[in-house]
Amino acid sequence: MGSNSFHLVIAREQDGQLQIVHKEKQQVKLAQGLDEQNILSEEAIIRGVECLKDFNLRFADISNAEIRLVATYTLRVAVNRADFITRVKETLPYPIEVISGHEEARLIYHGIAHSEVLEKRNLVIDIGGGSTEVVVGRFGQSKTLTSLHCGCVSFHEKYFADGIIDLARFTAACQAADEEFSTLSKAYFEGDWDLVLGSSGTIKAVSEALAELYGTPDITLTNLKKLKRQLIEWGNLEGRLNNVEDKRATILPAGLAILISFFRRLSLKSLRFTAGALREGVLYEMAQIGQYQDVRLRTVDSIARLYHVDRSHAFRVRDTVMQLFEQVADTWQLRGYSRLLAYAATLHEVGIHINSRAHQKHGAYIIANADLPGFDETLQQQLALLIGSHRKRPDESLLQQPQLARLVCLLRLGVMINLGRQGKSMMITVRAEGRRLHVTLPRGKRKIALLLSDLERESKWLTPLGVDLIVTAVMPGALV
Repeated sequence: MGSNSFHLVIAREQDGQLQIVHKEKQQVKLAQGLDEQNILSEEAIIRGVECLKDFNLRFADISNAEIRLVATYTLRVAVNRADFITRVKETLPYPIEVISGHEEARLIYHGIAHSEVLEKRNLVIDIGGGSTEVVVGRFGQSKTLTSLHCGCVSFHEKYFADGIIDLARFTAACQAADEEFSTLSKAYFEGDWDLVLGSSGTIKAVSEALAELYGTPDITLTNLKKLKRQLIEWGNLEGRLNNVEDKRATILPAGLAILISFFRRLSLKSLRFTAGALREGVLYEMAQIGQYQDVRLRTVDSIARLYHVDRSHAFRVRDTVMQLFEQVADTWQLRGYSRLLAYAATLHEVGIHINSRAHQKHGAYIIANADLPGFDETLQQQLALLIGSHRKRPDESLLQQPQLARLVCLLRLGVMINLGRQGKSMMITVRAEGRRLHVTLPRGKRKIALLLSDLERESKWLTPLGVDLIVTAVMPGALV
């Protein structure tokens, strides 16, 4: 669900490859519905919802299908995106993943890596409707990811909304793009690229326009300047280009200004259009084809190493938590959250690297604000919420999220059982019954008295979240 167009792709896996069986797009122009306060208009919401209703007719009857709804820039910045998501859920019972700019850039490179033979040093640009992603990669692995606040729809609305094309407007658009590209890190200015690629409909349209006007699809700064002069000479694009569809031609000047700035800032000689992009990246990751199938696990492992997590302890907590999870997952309807809970258990102490006092708060901040490849914004914030609530007072927002509250309960129990940080974890059994969680402790353990005290205190934290702890110690005289 892009800022300009919504795309539907249906594919099937065949012998480790993806076969595309259906593709279509609708130009929704979601970004045109954003006002200066980033509030999405009712008209734009309706356009998006109606498009998704149409798409749903294409795949609603497909059996055993895995379905992902991925949204980019406009829903990232829309302050009322919850209204859009609520309306969509009335028709499509699937979660909408609003991905970060870095995640969008990673998936774009992933898609290109499956459709191109990449070199040692690659530079990729994708000009979307609301943002532009720029990636430095080494062979099939992305290395540096950046998302810039400039897109063909947003720039069209700001500089070319009335359809008039002149030098002053082009100059203003290029200057605004220059400001964005000037923020790129040093990695983008090292030059000597083996391969420079551009994905997205805008770059394809530029290539098509060059082929029609000058007999070559080659995207060079010289050709881009020639195209700019021609557009200014025409003054508008009404019926001017036969090879570029009218809807794409409308936003061509804005995309061209961004592309010219990109060439100038990075001193590029040429760029080639590539068909692979975000959609292909999402598809290959869904199918778990290639090197990215364990991207979330690699991300969790990388964060754990970066912040010097005590991995042996983290794994003990994770194993304990997942044993508890298996005992209640079906009753509490938590099956879809197993990986989230495992990630939270592994990283629950990530904040200790900053300060052991209130480390749950430091950990939540780290996770909420870090670049986490493979995690969409919702999953990332859920992970931060679990980590921030694994000890002390839980986050009050859990009052409105009963399933996450139950995950927090299991995480807190797992952490509590392993407070000694030595030896094997104490094995306890749990049984869910509505909001009640029956906890049975083993017989003859010296730590039981202390654990009972901890659980009594814990029940006071959890009851307001909708979880009542009912604790039984299997030892004489210890019944709570």
